[in-house]
Amino acid sequence: MKKTWRYYLKETGNFLFGERGRKVLAFLFCIAISTGFWAVTALRDTFEVELRVPMQLVDVPDAVRITTELPSEVIVSVRDKGTTLVSYLRRGSLRPLTFSFEDYDNGSVSGRGQIPLTDVRTAMLHQLDATTTIQSLRPDTLEFFYNRGLHYRLPVRVQGTFTTTPQNYLRDVEATPDSVDVFAPANVLDTMRYAYTQALTLSDLSKSSIRTVHMIPTRGVKYEPDEVDVKINVDFYAEKSVKVPVIGLNFPPDRRLRTFPSQATVTFRVGSSHMNDITAENFVLAFTYEELINYEPDKLRLHLKSQPDEVANVRISPQEVDYLIEKTVEEDGDAQ
Repeated sequence: MKKTWRYYLKETGNFLFGERGRKVLAFLFCIAISTGFWAVTALRDTFEVELRVPMQLVDVPDAVRITTELPSEVIVSVRDKGTTLVSYLRRGSLRPLTFSFEDYDNGSVSGRGQIPLTDVRTAMLHQLDATTTIQSLRPDTLEFFYNRGLHYRLPVRVQGTFTTTPQNYLRDVEATPDSVDVFAPANVLDTMRYAYTQALTLSDLSKSSIRTVHMIPTRGVKYEPDEVDVKINVDFYAEKSVKVPVIGLNFPPDRRLRTFPSQATVTFRVGSSHMNDITAENFVLAFTYEELINYEPDKLRLHLKSQPDEVANVRISPQEVDYLIEKTVEEDGDAQ
């Protein structure tokens, strides 16, 4: 017969209200009472705990830019009885410690403000019981950097490594915006020529991608904006062929080069964005007179004198052509 929940409920009730169940409940009650007494006794002892207390810099004038912020919090190690420490921990966090900018301003155009640990200790004591002692503070240096408008507009330089699939190539990398305002002390600004991004690494790209990248954090330097959109432009390769004439260069007026055939097919790989830009006029398939004076083979082996930077895997067909250096005779103004 299938047992229902009513059956299990009844059995549980019989156990709890039976003699054995009463003994178990009495045992658990004794353990709870003992634990409570132990906890109360233990909390009368002295302990040491760490409290994380937020920090804020206030009353910053509108004309001042904080280029490096104060630490967001200070870690305070305190010592007191357990009951007192539990009350601190139950609050979740103590009130933020606030420090006025004007109390630490040295009046310079660009400068560094430092809050002494004694000031932090004094501010903390206002929130702690009289019995609580401060053992230590971290970090041990609490500083901020500021600037009263001194800045340069610097071009952005993207740092990173980008690779594509074999069928594609990296056309270019561009940042938007392409320049940012850099606020820093004069001695720092004078050494800067570019604003560098954090390093970005992308592999096996088959299409263009956009990433938002932060500028490299630098002590005492603030960037506006502090991040840029980096577009990695990826293109794919295509193949194209053009007919290029074979020409002679630096020939005397009474000589000219003739080849058979007179032109060759140049086949090359080019990015799709440059496909329509590359024509036969971008290639020079030529021989100079000086090259051919003492040329011994019966056929000319063709090679390019010039080709565009955008092309790759260039092939020439045919690779060799027959040739002759023809003497011309001018009669009545016409070459014969």
